[in-house]
Amino acid sequence: MPDASRTPPTSPSPQAVTWDWRVLAAGALAIAAGLGLHSDAACNEALFHAVNRFGPDAPATWSALSVAGLALSAFIYLTAFADEVPERVAQLLWGIVLGGLTASWIKHHLPSPRPFLALGAEHLNVVGTPLSAGSMPSGHSAMAFAMLAVLVAERRRFGERGAVDGVLTSNVGLSLVALLALGIALSRLAVGAHWPADALLGGGLGLVFGGLAPHAWPVAATTRLLSRPPGQRLMAAGLLACGLCIAATPGTLDATGLVAHKWARNLLPGYPLAASLQILLALVALLGAVRWWRASRRGPAGFGNL
Repeated sequence: MPDASRTPPTSPSPQAVTWDWRVLAAGALAIAAGLGLHSDAACNEALFHAVNRFGPDAPATWSALSVAGLALSAFIYLTAFADEVPERVAQLLWGIVLGGLTASWIKHHLPSPRPFLALGAEHLNVVGTPLSAGSMPSGHSAMAFAMLAVLVAERRRFGERGAVDGVLTSNVGLSLVALLALGIALSRLAVGAHWPADALLGGGLGLVFGGLAPHAWPVAATTRLLSRPPGQRLMAAGLLACGLCIAATPGTLDATGLVAHKWARNLLPGYPLAASLQILLALVALLGAVRWWRASRRGPAGFGNL
């Protein structure tokens, strides 16, 4: 006879329907700070140089952090083994789509030159491919702090152990994710791609979107889809496609003869020193695709209460 006293790991706790005002307030403060710093060009530039001078000291590390902040990368390493928590995937998808649209709108209506264009190549350190336009906000920073907010919400829903062995939602796990998010934001300054104001505004937007994600109307429907075989097979195919895209490095394009194709070169993130991380992420995506496909063969998960 089933033990009625045991709560299924996917049952939402009372905190699941409450707002995390701390995350939303932190996001609002970061957005305000970013806008304020954007209006103070001298301070913005001084803070940029304070971080950018460390770029040449560890170019491979800063490159890897920048690649880790790509929406494609974050989606891979947060969803590959999340077949037991489709809410996380649904929230990330919502954040990536809405966050991307919002960032594009801001870049269009609040044009800001990148440090490379504003300062000149001789006045900053550039790691990777130089970027010149569309500085405000930092999409990498937004993605980094959105994933932190999503994991905080997961912790509130499932508790410290979480739904996937508690690796990411434990105190240690969340602390490491927070450090990763900060490292990603700082990397955008170190590689010469963004101003501090861009990182602050992007990080604030990520916290806000991540904090709102559990309450967004498409998330529940997407979660139900991803808890059933058709959605799980779709995720398996999506992760396989993500793996192929992130595997686009100068070396792999040369080896496959795709370097002659413009569409293939457009897949390059611009940080060749992070090629090893890209290959690792491609393998993670492949393993995730296998895991989601196997989940689809086990039948629908117990999400009838969503």
